[in-house]
Amino acid sequence: MSRITEKLASFHYTTWNLVVLLLWQVWGMLMAGSAAYKTGFQGMNNVLVRDWLLSKDTGFPVLKVWFIGLCILMILLGINLIFCSWEKIFRLIRTRFNGPKLYMLIVHVIFGLVALGHLGGLMLGYEYNNIQLSEGKTYSFEDGYRIEVKSVNFISDYKVLEKTKYITKDEFDYRKNSADIALVRDGKEVSSGSVFLLDPLEYRDIQVTLRNFIKSPEQGDQEGGAESKPWIVLSVSRNPVLNIFLIIYPLMIAGIFIHLIMTWKKPPASGLASEGSE
Repeated sequence: MSRITEKLASFHYTTWNLVVLLLWQVWGMLMAGSAAYKTGFQGMNNVLVRDWLLSKDTGFPVLKVWFIGLCILMILLGINLIFCSWEKIFRLIRTRFNGPKLYMLIVHVIFGLVALGHLGGLMLGYEYNNIQLSEGKTYSFEDGYRIEVKSVNFISDYKVLEKTKYITKDEFDYRKNSADIALVRDGKEVSSGSVFLLDPLEYRDIQVTLRNFIKSPEQGDQEGGAESKPWIVLSVSRNPVLNIFLIIYPLMIAGIFIHLIMTWKKPPASGLASEGSE
C-alpha cells in the first residue's frame, strides 16, 4: 500500500496529470471555437451542468464525453492532492515542524475546498439563462419565486442595440443603464432593486444577473414614431455553496502569498563582493 500511495503522491504523477488536463482543455477550446459545437456549449451554459448531463435531448454526445473526462481528470488531481498532503506534508510536520510547512498544508487543504466549491456550483442548486423580459413582464421559477420587471432604464441610443461588437463606452455606459426588478416568493416581495451589468441582485443564495439589453422582438412604431423600450436578458441562479466559496477563495490566495513571503530567500552575495571582502 505504501508504494501505491507514494506513486499517487509523486511529482511524476502530478506532472502527467496536469499535462493531460492541459491537452484536454485545449481540445475543449478547439471545440468551443468550432461552429459545429457552438450550439452545444451554449446549451451547456444555459442550464445547470447537472441538468445538462442528465438530459436526453441536448445531443452533442462528444461534449458530454469531454466534460466527463474533464471531471475524471480533476478527480485524479484531487486524489494526488490528498495523498501528497498525507505522504509529504503530514510526514514533514511530524518529523520537523515549521511555519512554511504548516502554511503549505493549509494552502493544500483550501485548494481542495475551492475545487469542491466549483463542483458544488456545477451540481447543486439551479441555473436559468437567456431569460428575455420586457417592462412589466414576469418570470417564475423554482420554490415559488418570481421575477418582476418594474422598469427598464435604458438611456443610451437605441441604435447601439443593433451592434454586435466594438461598442464604445460613449455609446453604452454600463453604469447608467439598468433595470428595476423585484423578487417575489408566494406573492410576497422579498427583495427588490436596480440591476446593472456586473452588478446583480442577490437574495440569500439566489442571484439575478442582468446579462444584456436587446431590441424588442415586438418592435413596432408607437405614437410619434418612438421605438419600443428595449428588453432585458436575465439569468437567475442558486448556488448553496456560493457564500462559502467566496470566503475560502480569498483565503487560498492569502495563504499562497504568505507562504511565498515565508519561503522567500535573498539571492546569495556575488563572487566579486566575497573576494573584495577577503
